[in-house]
Amino acid sequence: MPVVRIVAIMPPATGSRGMFMNMLARWMQRVTAAVAVTACLAEAACAEPLAICGGWESYAVFDVLFMQRDNTTNDGPLALDGDTLATAIGTPDLQFPTAPGIRALYGQHGPDGLGWEFGYLGVYGMFADAAAVGNANLEIAPPLSSAVAGLRGASAARATYASVLNSAEANVLLTERCCHRPRLSGYAAECHRCVFTVDWLAGFRWAGLDEQAGLAFGDSPAALVTGYAVRTSSNLFGGQLGVRGRADWQAWAVEGWAKAALAGSVLAQSQDPIVDSITGDVYRSARGSRTDTPGGIFDVGATLVYRLSDTWGLRFGYSMLWLTGVALAPDQFDFAADTRAGARLDGNQTLWLGGANLGLEARW
Repeated sequence: MPVVRIVAIMPPATGSRGMFMNMLARWMQRVTAAVAVTACLAEAACAEPLAICGGWESYAVFDVLFMQRDNTTNDGPLALDGDTLATAIGTPDLQFPTAPGIRALYGQHGPDGLGWEFGYLGVYGMFADAAAVGNANLEIAPPLSSAVAGLRGASAARATYASVLNSAEANVLLTERCCHRPRLSGYAAECHRCVFTVDWLAGFRWAGLDEQAGLAFGDSPAALVTGYAVRTSSNLFGGQLGVRGRADWQAWAVEGWAKAALAGSVLAQSQDPIVDSITGDVYRSARGSRTDTPGGIFDVGATLVYRLSDTWGLRFGYSMLWLTGVALAPDQFDFAADTRAGARLDGNQTLWLGGANLGLEARW
């Protein structure tokens, strides 16, 4: 604590002049004491104790996601030009545009460094399609094209691919926090608090990926009939570890996180009956299969926060999500003619999503 002392040396005085000088000396002593107290309080405010910095804190986050998805399906033909056997539609032609999603998070930091949180992430409306036109020469990949008359000799063909992703997590937190107020001057208003927070996470995470794909053929693009449709479901369950770091300074904050879950994947696929649209005969009955495989969930991102008030903040950043050990719908198309066709499951694929996020947060 600083000590401020002012010593006034002046000759003794008498009379009215002496009374004035004595009053001036007493006034200067009072001002000196007030300045000393103010300086001490300002320095104390800058040295904020950790007990005040690390009390109970609740937080809630809501982000809108704009996610771009890759296509890692097996490279192969879906529809052919029957005259040249060239690929008219292939699995690489199914490219996804940006899809919307949301992320929500709620949790609490405790005074002893322990806390908890729950989170949800969903990406909806992921859809890709590809089309081709011909002159009564389009057909599904052989040998299925030779067995079903309605899947050959078409003038238009279309492949569709749709996906929905849902994920939920529950974590316990071990929090390390450091608060600092650098003393720029003796004025408390110029002491800007800087807070560094590190959350070590451990918990449980689930991710569910539901997909469907279809192939349609017809005499024109307006008269397409779906001839082959498949659906897949991938559910990943596992323990999660991660870390999240955050730095708050004045009206800004920057946050980054990395999470990884080693999961077990439960995969399933189902196929609608294949019906010849010309003869009405059922070529292949409805079929399906399921299997289990190891998988993983990996979540990485960074966000910049602008604090609108002591409670509310505006968030904008970039997020990425990987899933391994999933079954993708187009990989389940089985164009074989044997008895097990449609009952096999092709799994252990990878899904990547990445894109911008924009949202709000509250801390109280």
